[in-house]
Amino acid sequence: GRKGQNFTVSCLVDSLGFTKKLAASISRKVSFESKRNPDSVLSLLRSHGFTDSQISDIVTEYPLLLTSDAEKSLAPMLKFLQSRGATTSELTEIVSKVPKILRKREGRSISVYYDFVKDIVEADKSSREYEKSCHSWPEGMRANKIRNVLVLRELGVPMRLLFPLLISESQPICGKERFEVTLKKVVEMGF
Repeated sequence: GRKGQNFTVSCLVDSLGFTKKLAASISRKVSFESKRNPDSVLSLLRSHGFTDSQISDIVTEYPLLLTSDAEKSLAPMLKFLQSRGATTSELTEIVSKVPKILRKREGRSISVYYDFVKDIVEADKSSREYEKSCHSWPEGMRANKIRNVLVLRELGVPMRLLFPLLISESQPICGKERFEVTLKKVVEMGF
């Protein structure tokens, strides 16, 4: 209701320093009646090394995270990602760029998507390192998806639009050569 939306707006303004306009926009996607749950989520993220700026980005992109159970669902997920060898800086960078990765179930699914995102973040930092490493990737879904996303990146598509492609359940459109040929045709058509 209206009361919950007003409470959510004031909570977002007070806890994260959002403008009222941004908080109102987010409150259309998520609403809560108490600060207890959002505060526990924010506390947990801060304890894992997330900065206020990263937390703001995460909440803006994935506001439903504030309704997650910090101890029962979010903490185990963050611990699981750390058990995969993620340093604090890798974890905070990747989760703040792709917060919806926290929606994945613990286990193989999140491992695969975390690895996708990590590869892309690393490749984005140094395209020379990517060129060297891409030759060692196995052929198949993961390699195709990563290569195709990097082709889009080279065309100037912003990373924030590419990350959802990485974590989607859809299969890659096609292999590298066919993807590039098709994409060139689309670009030539003026899209």
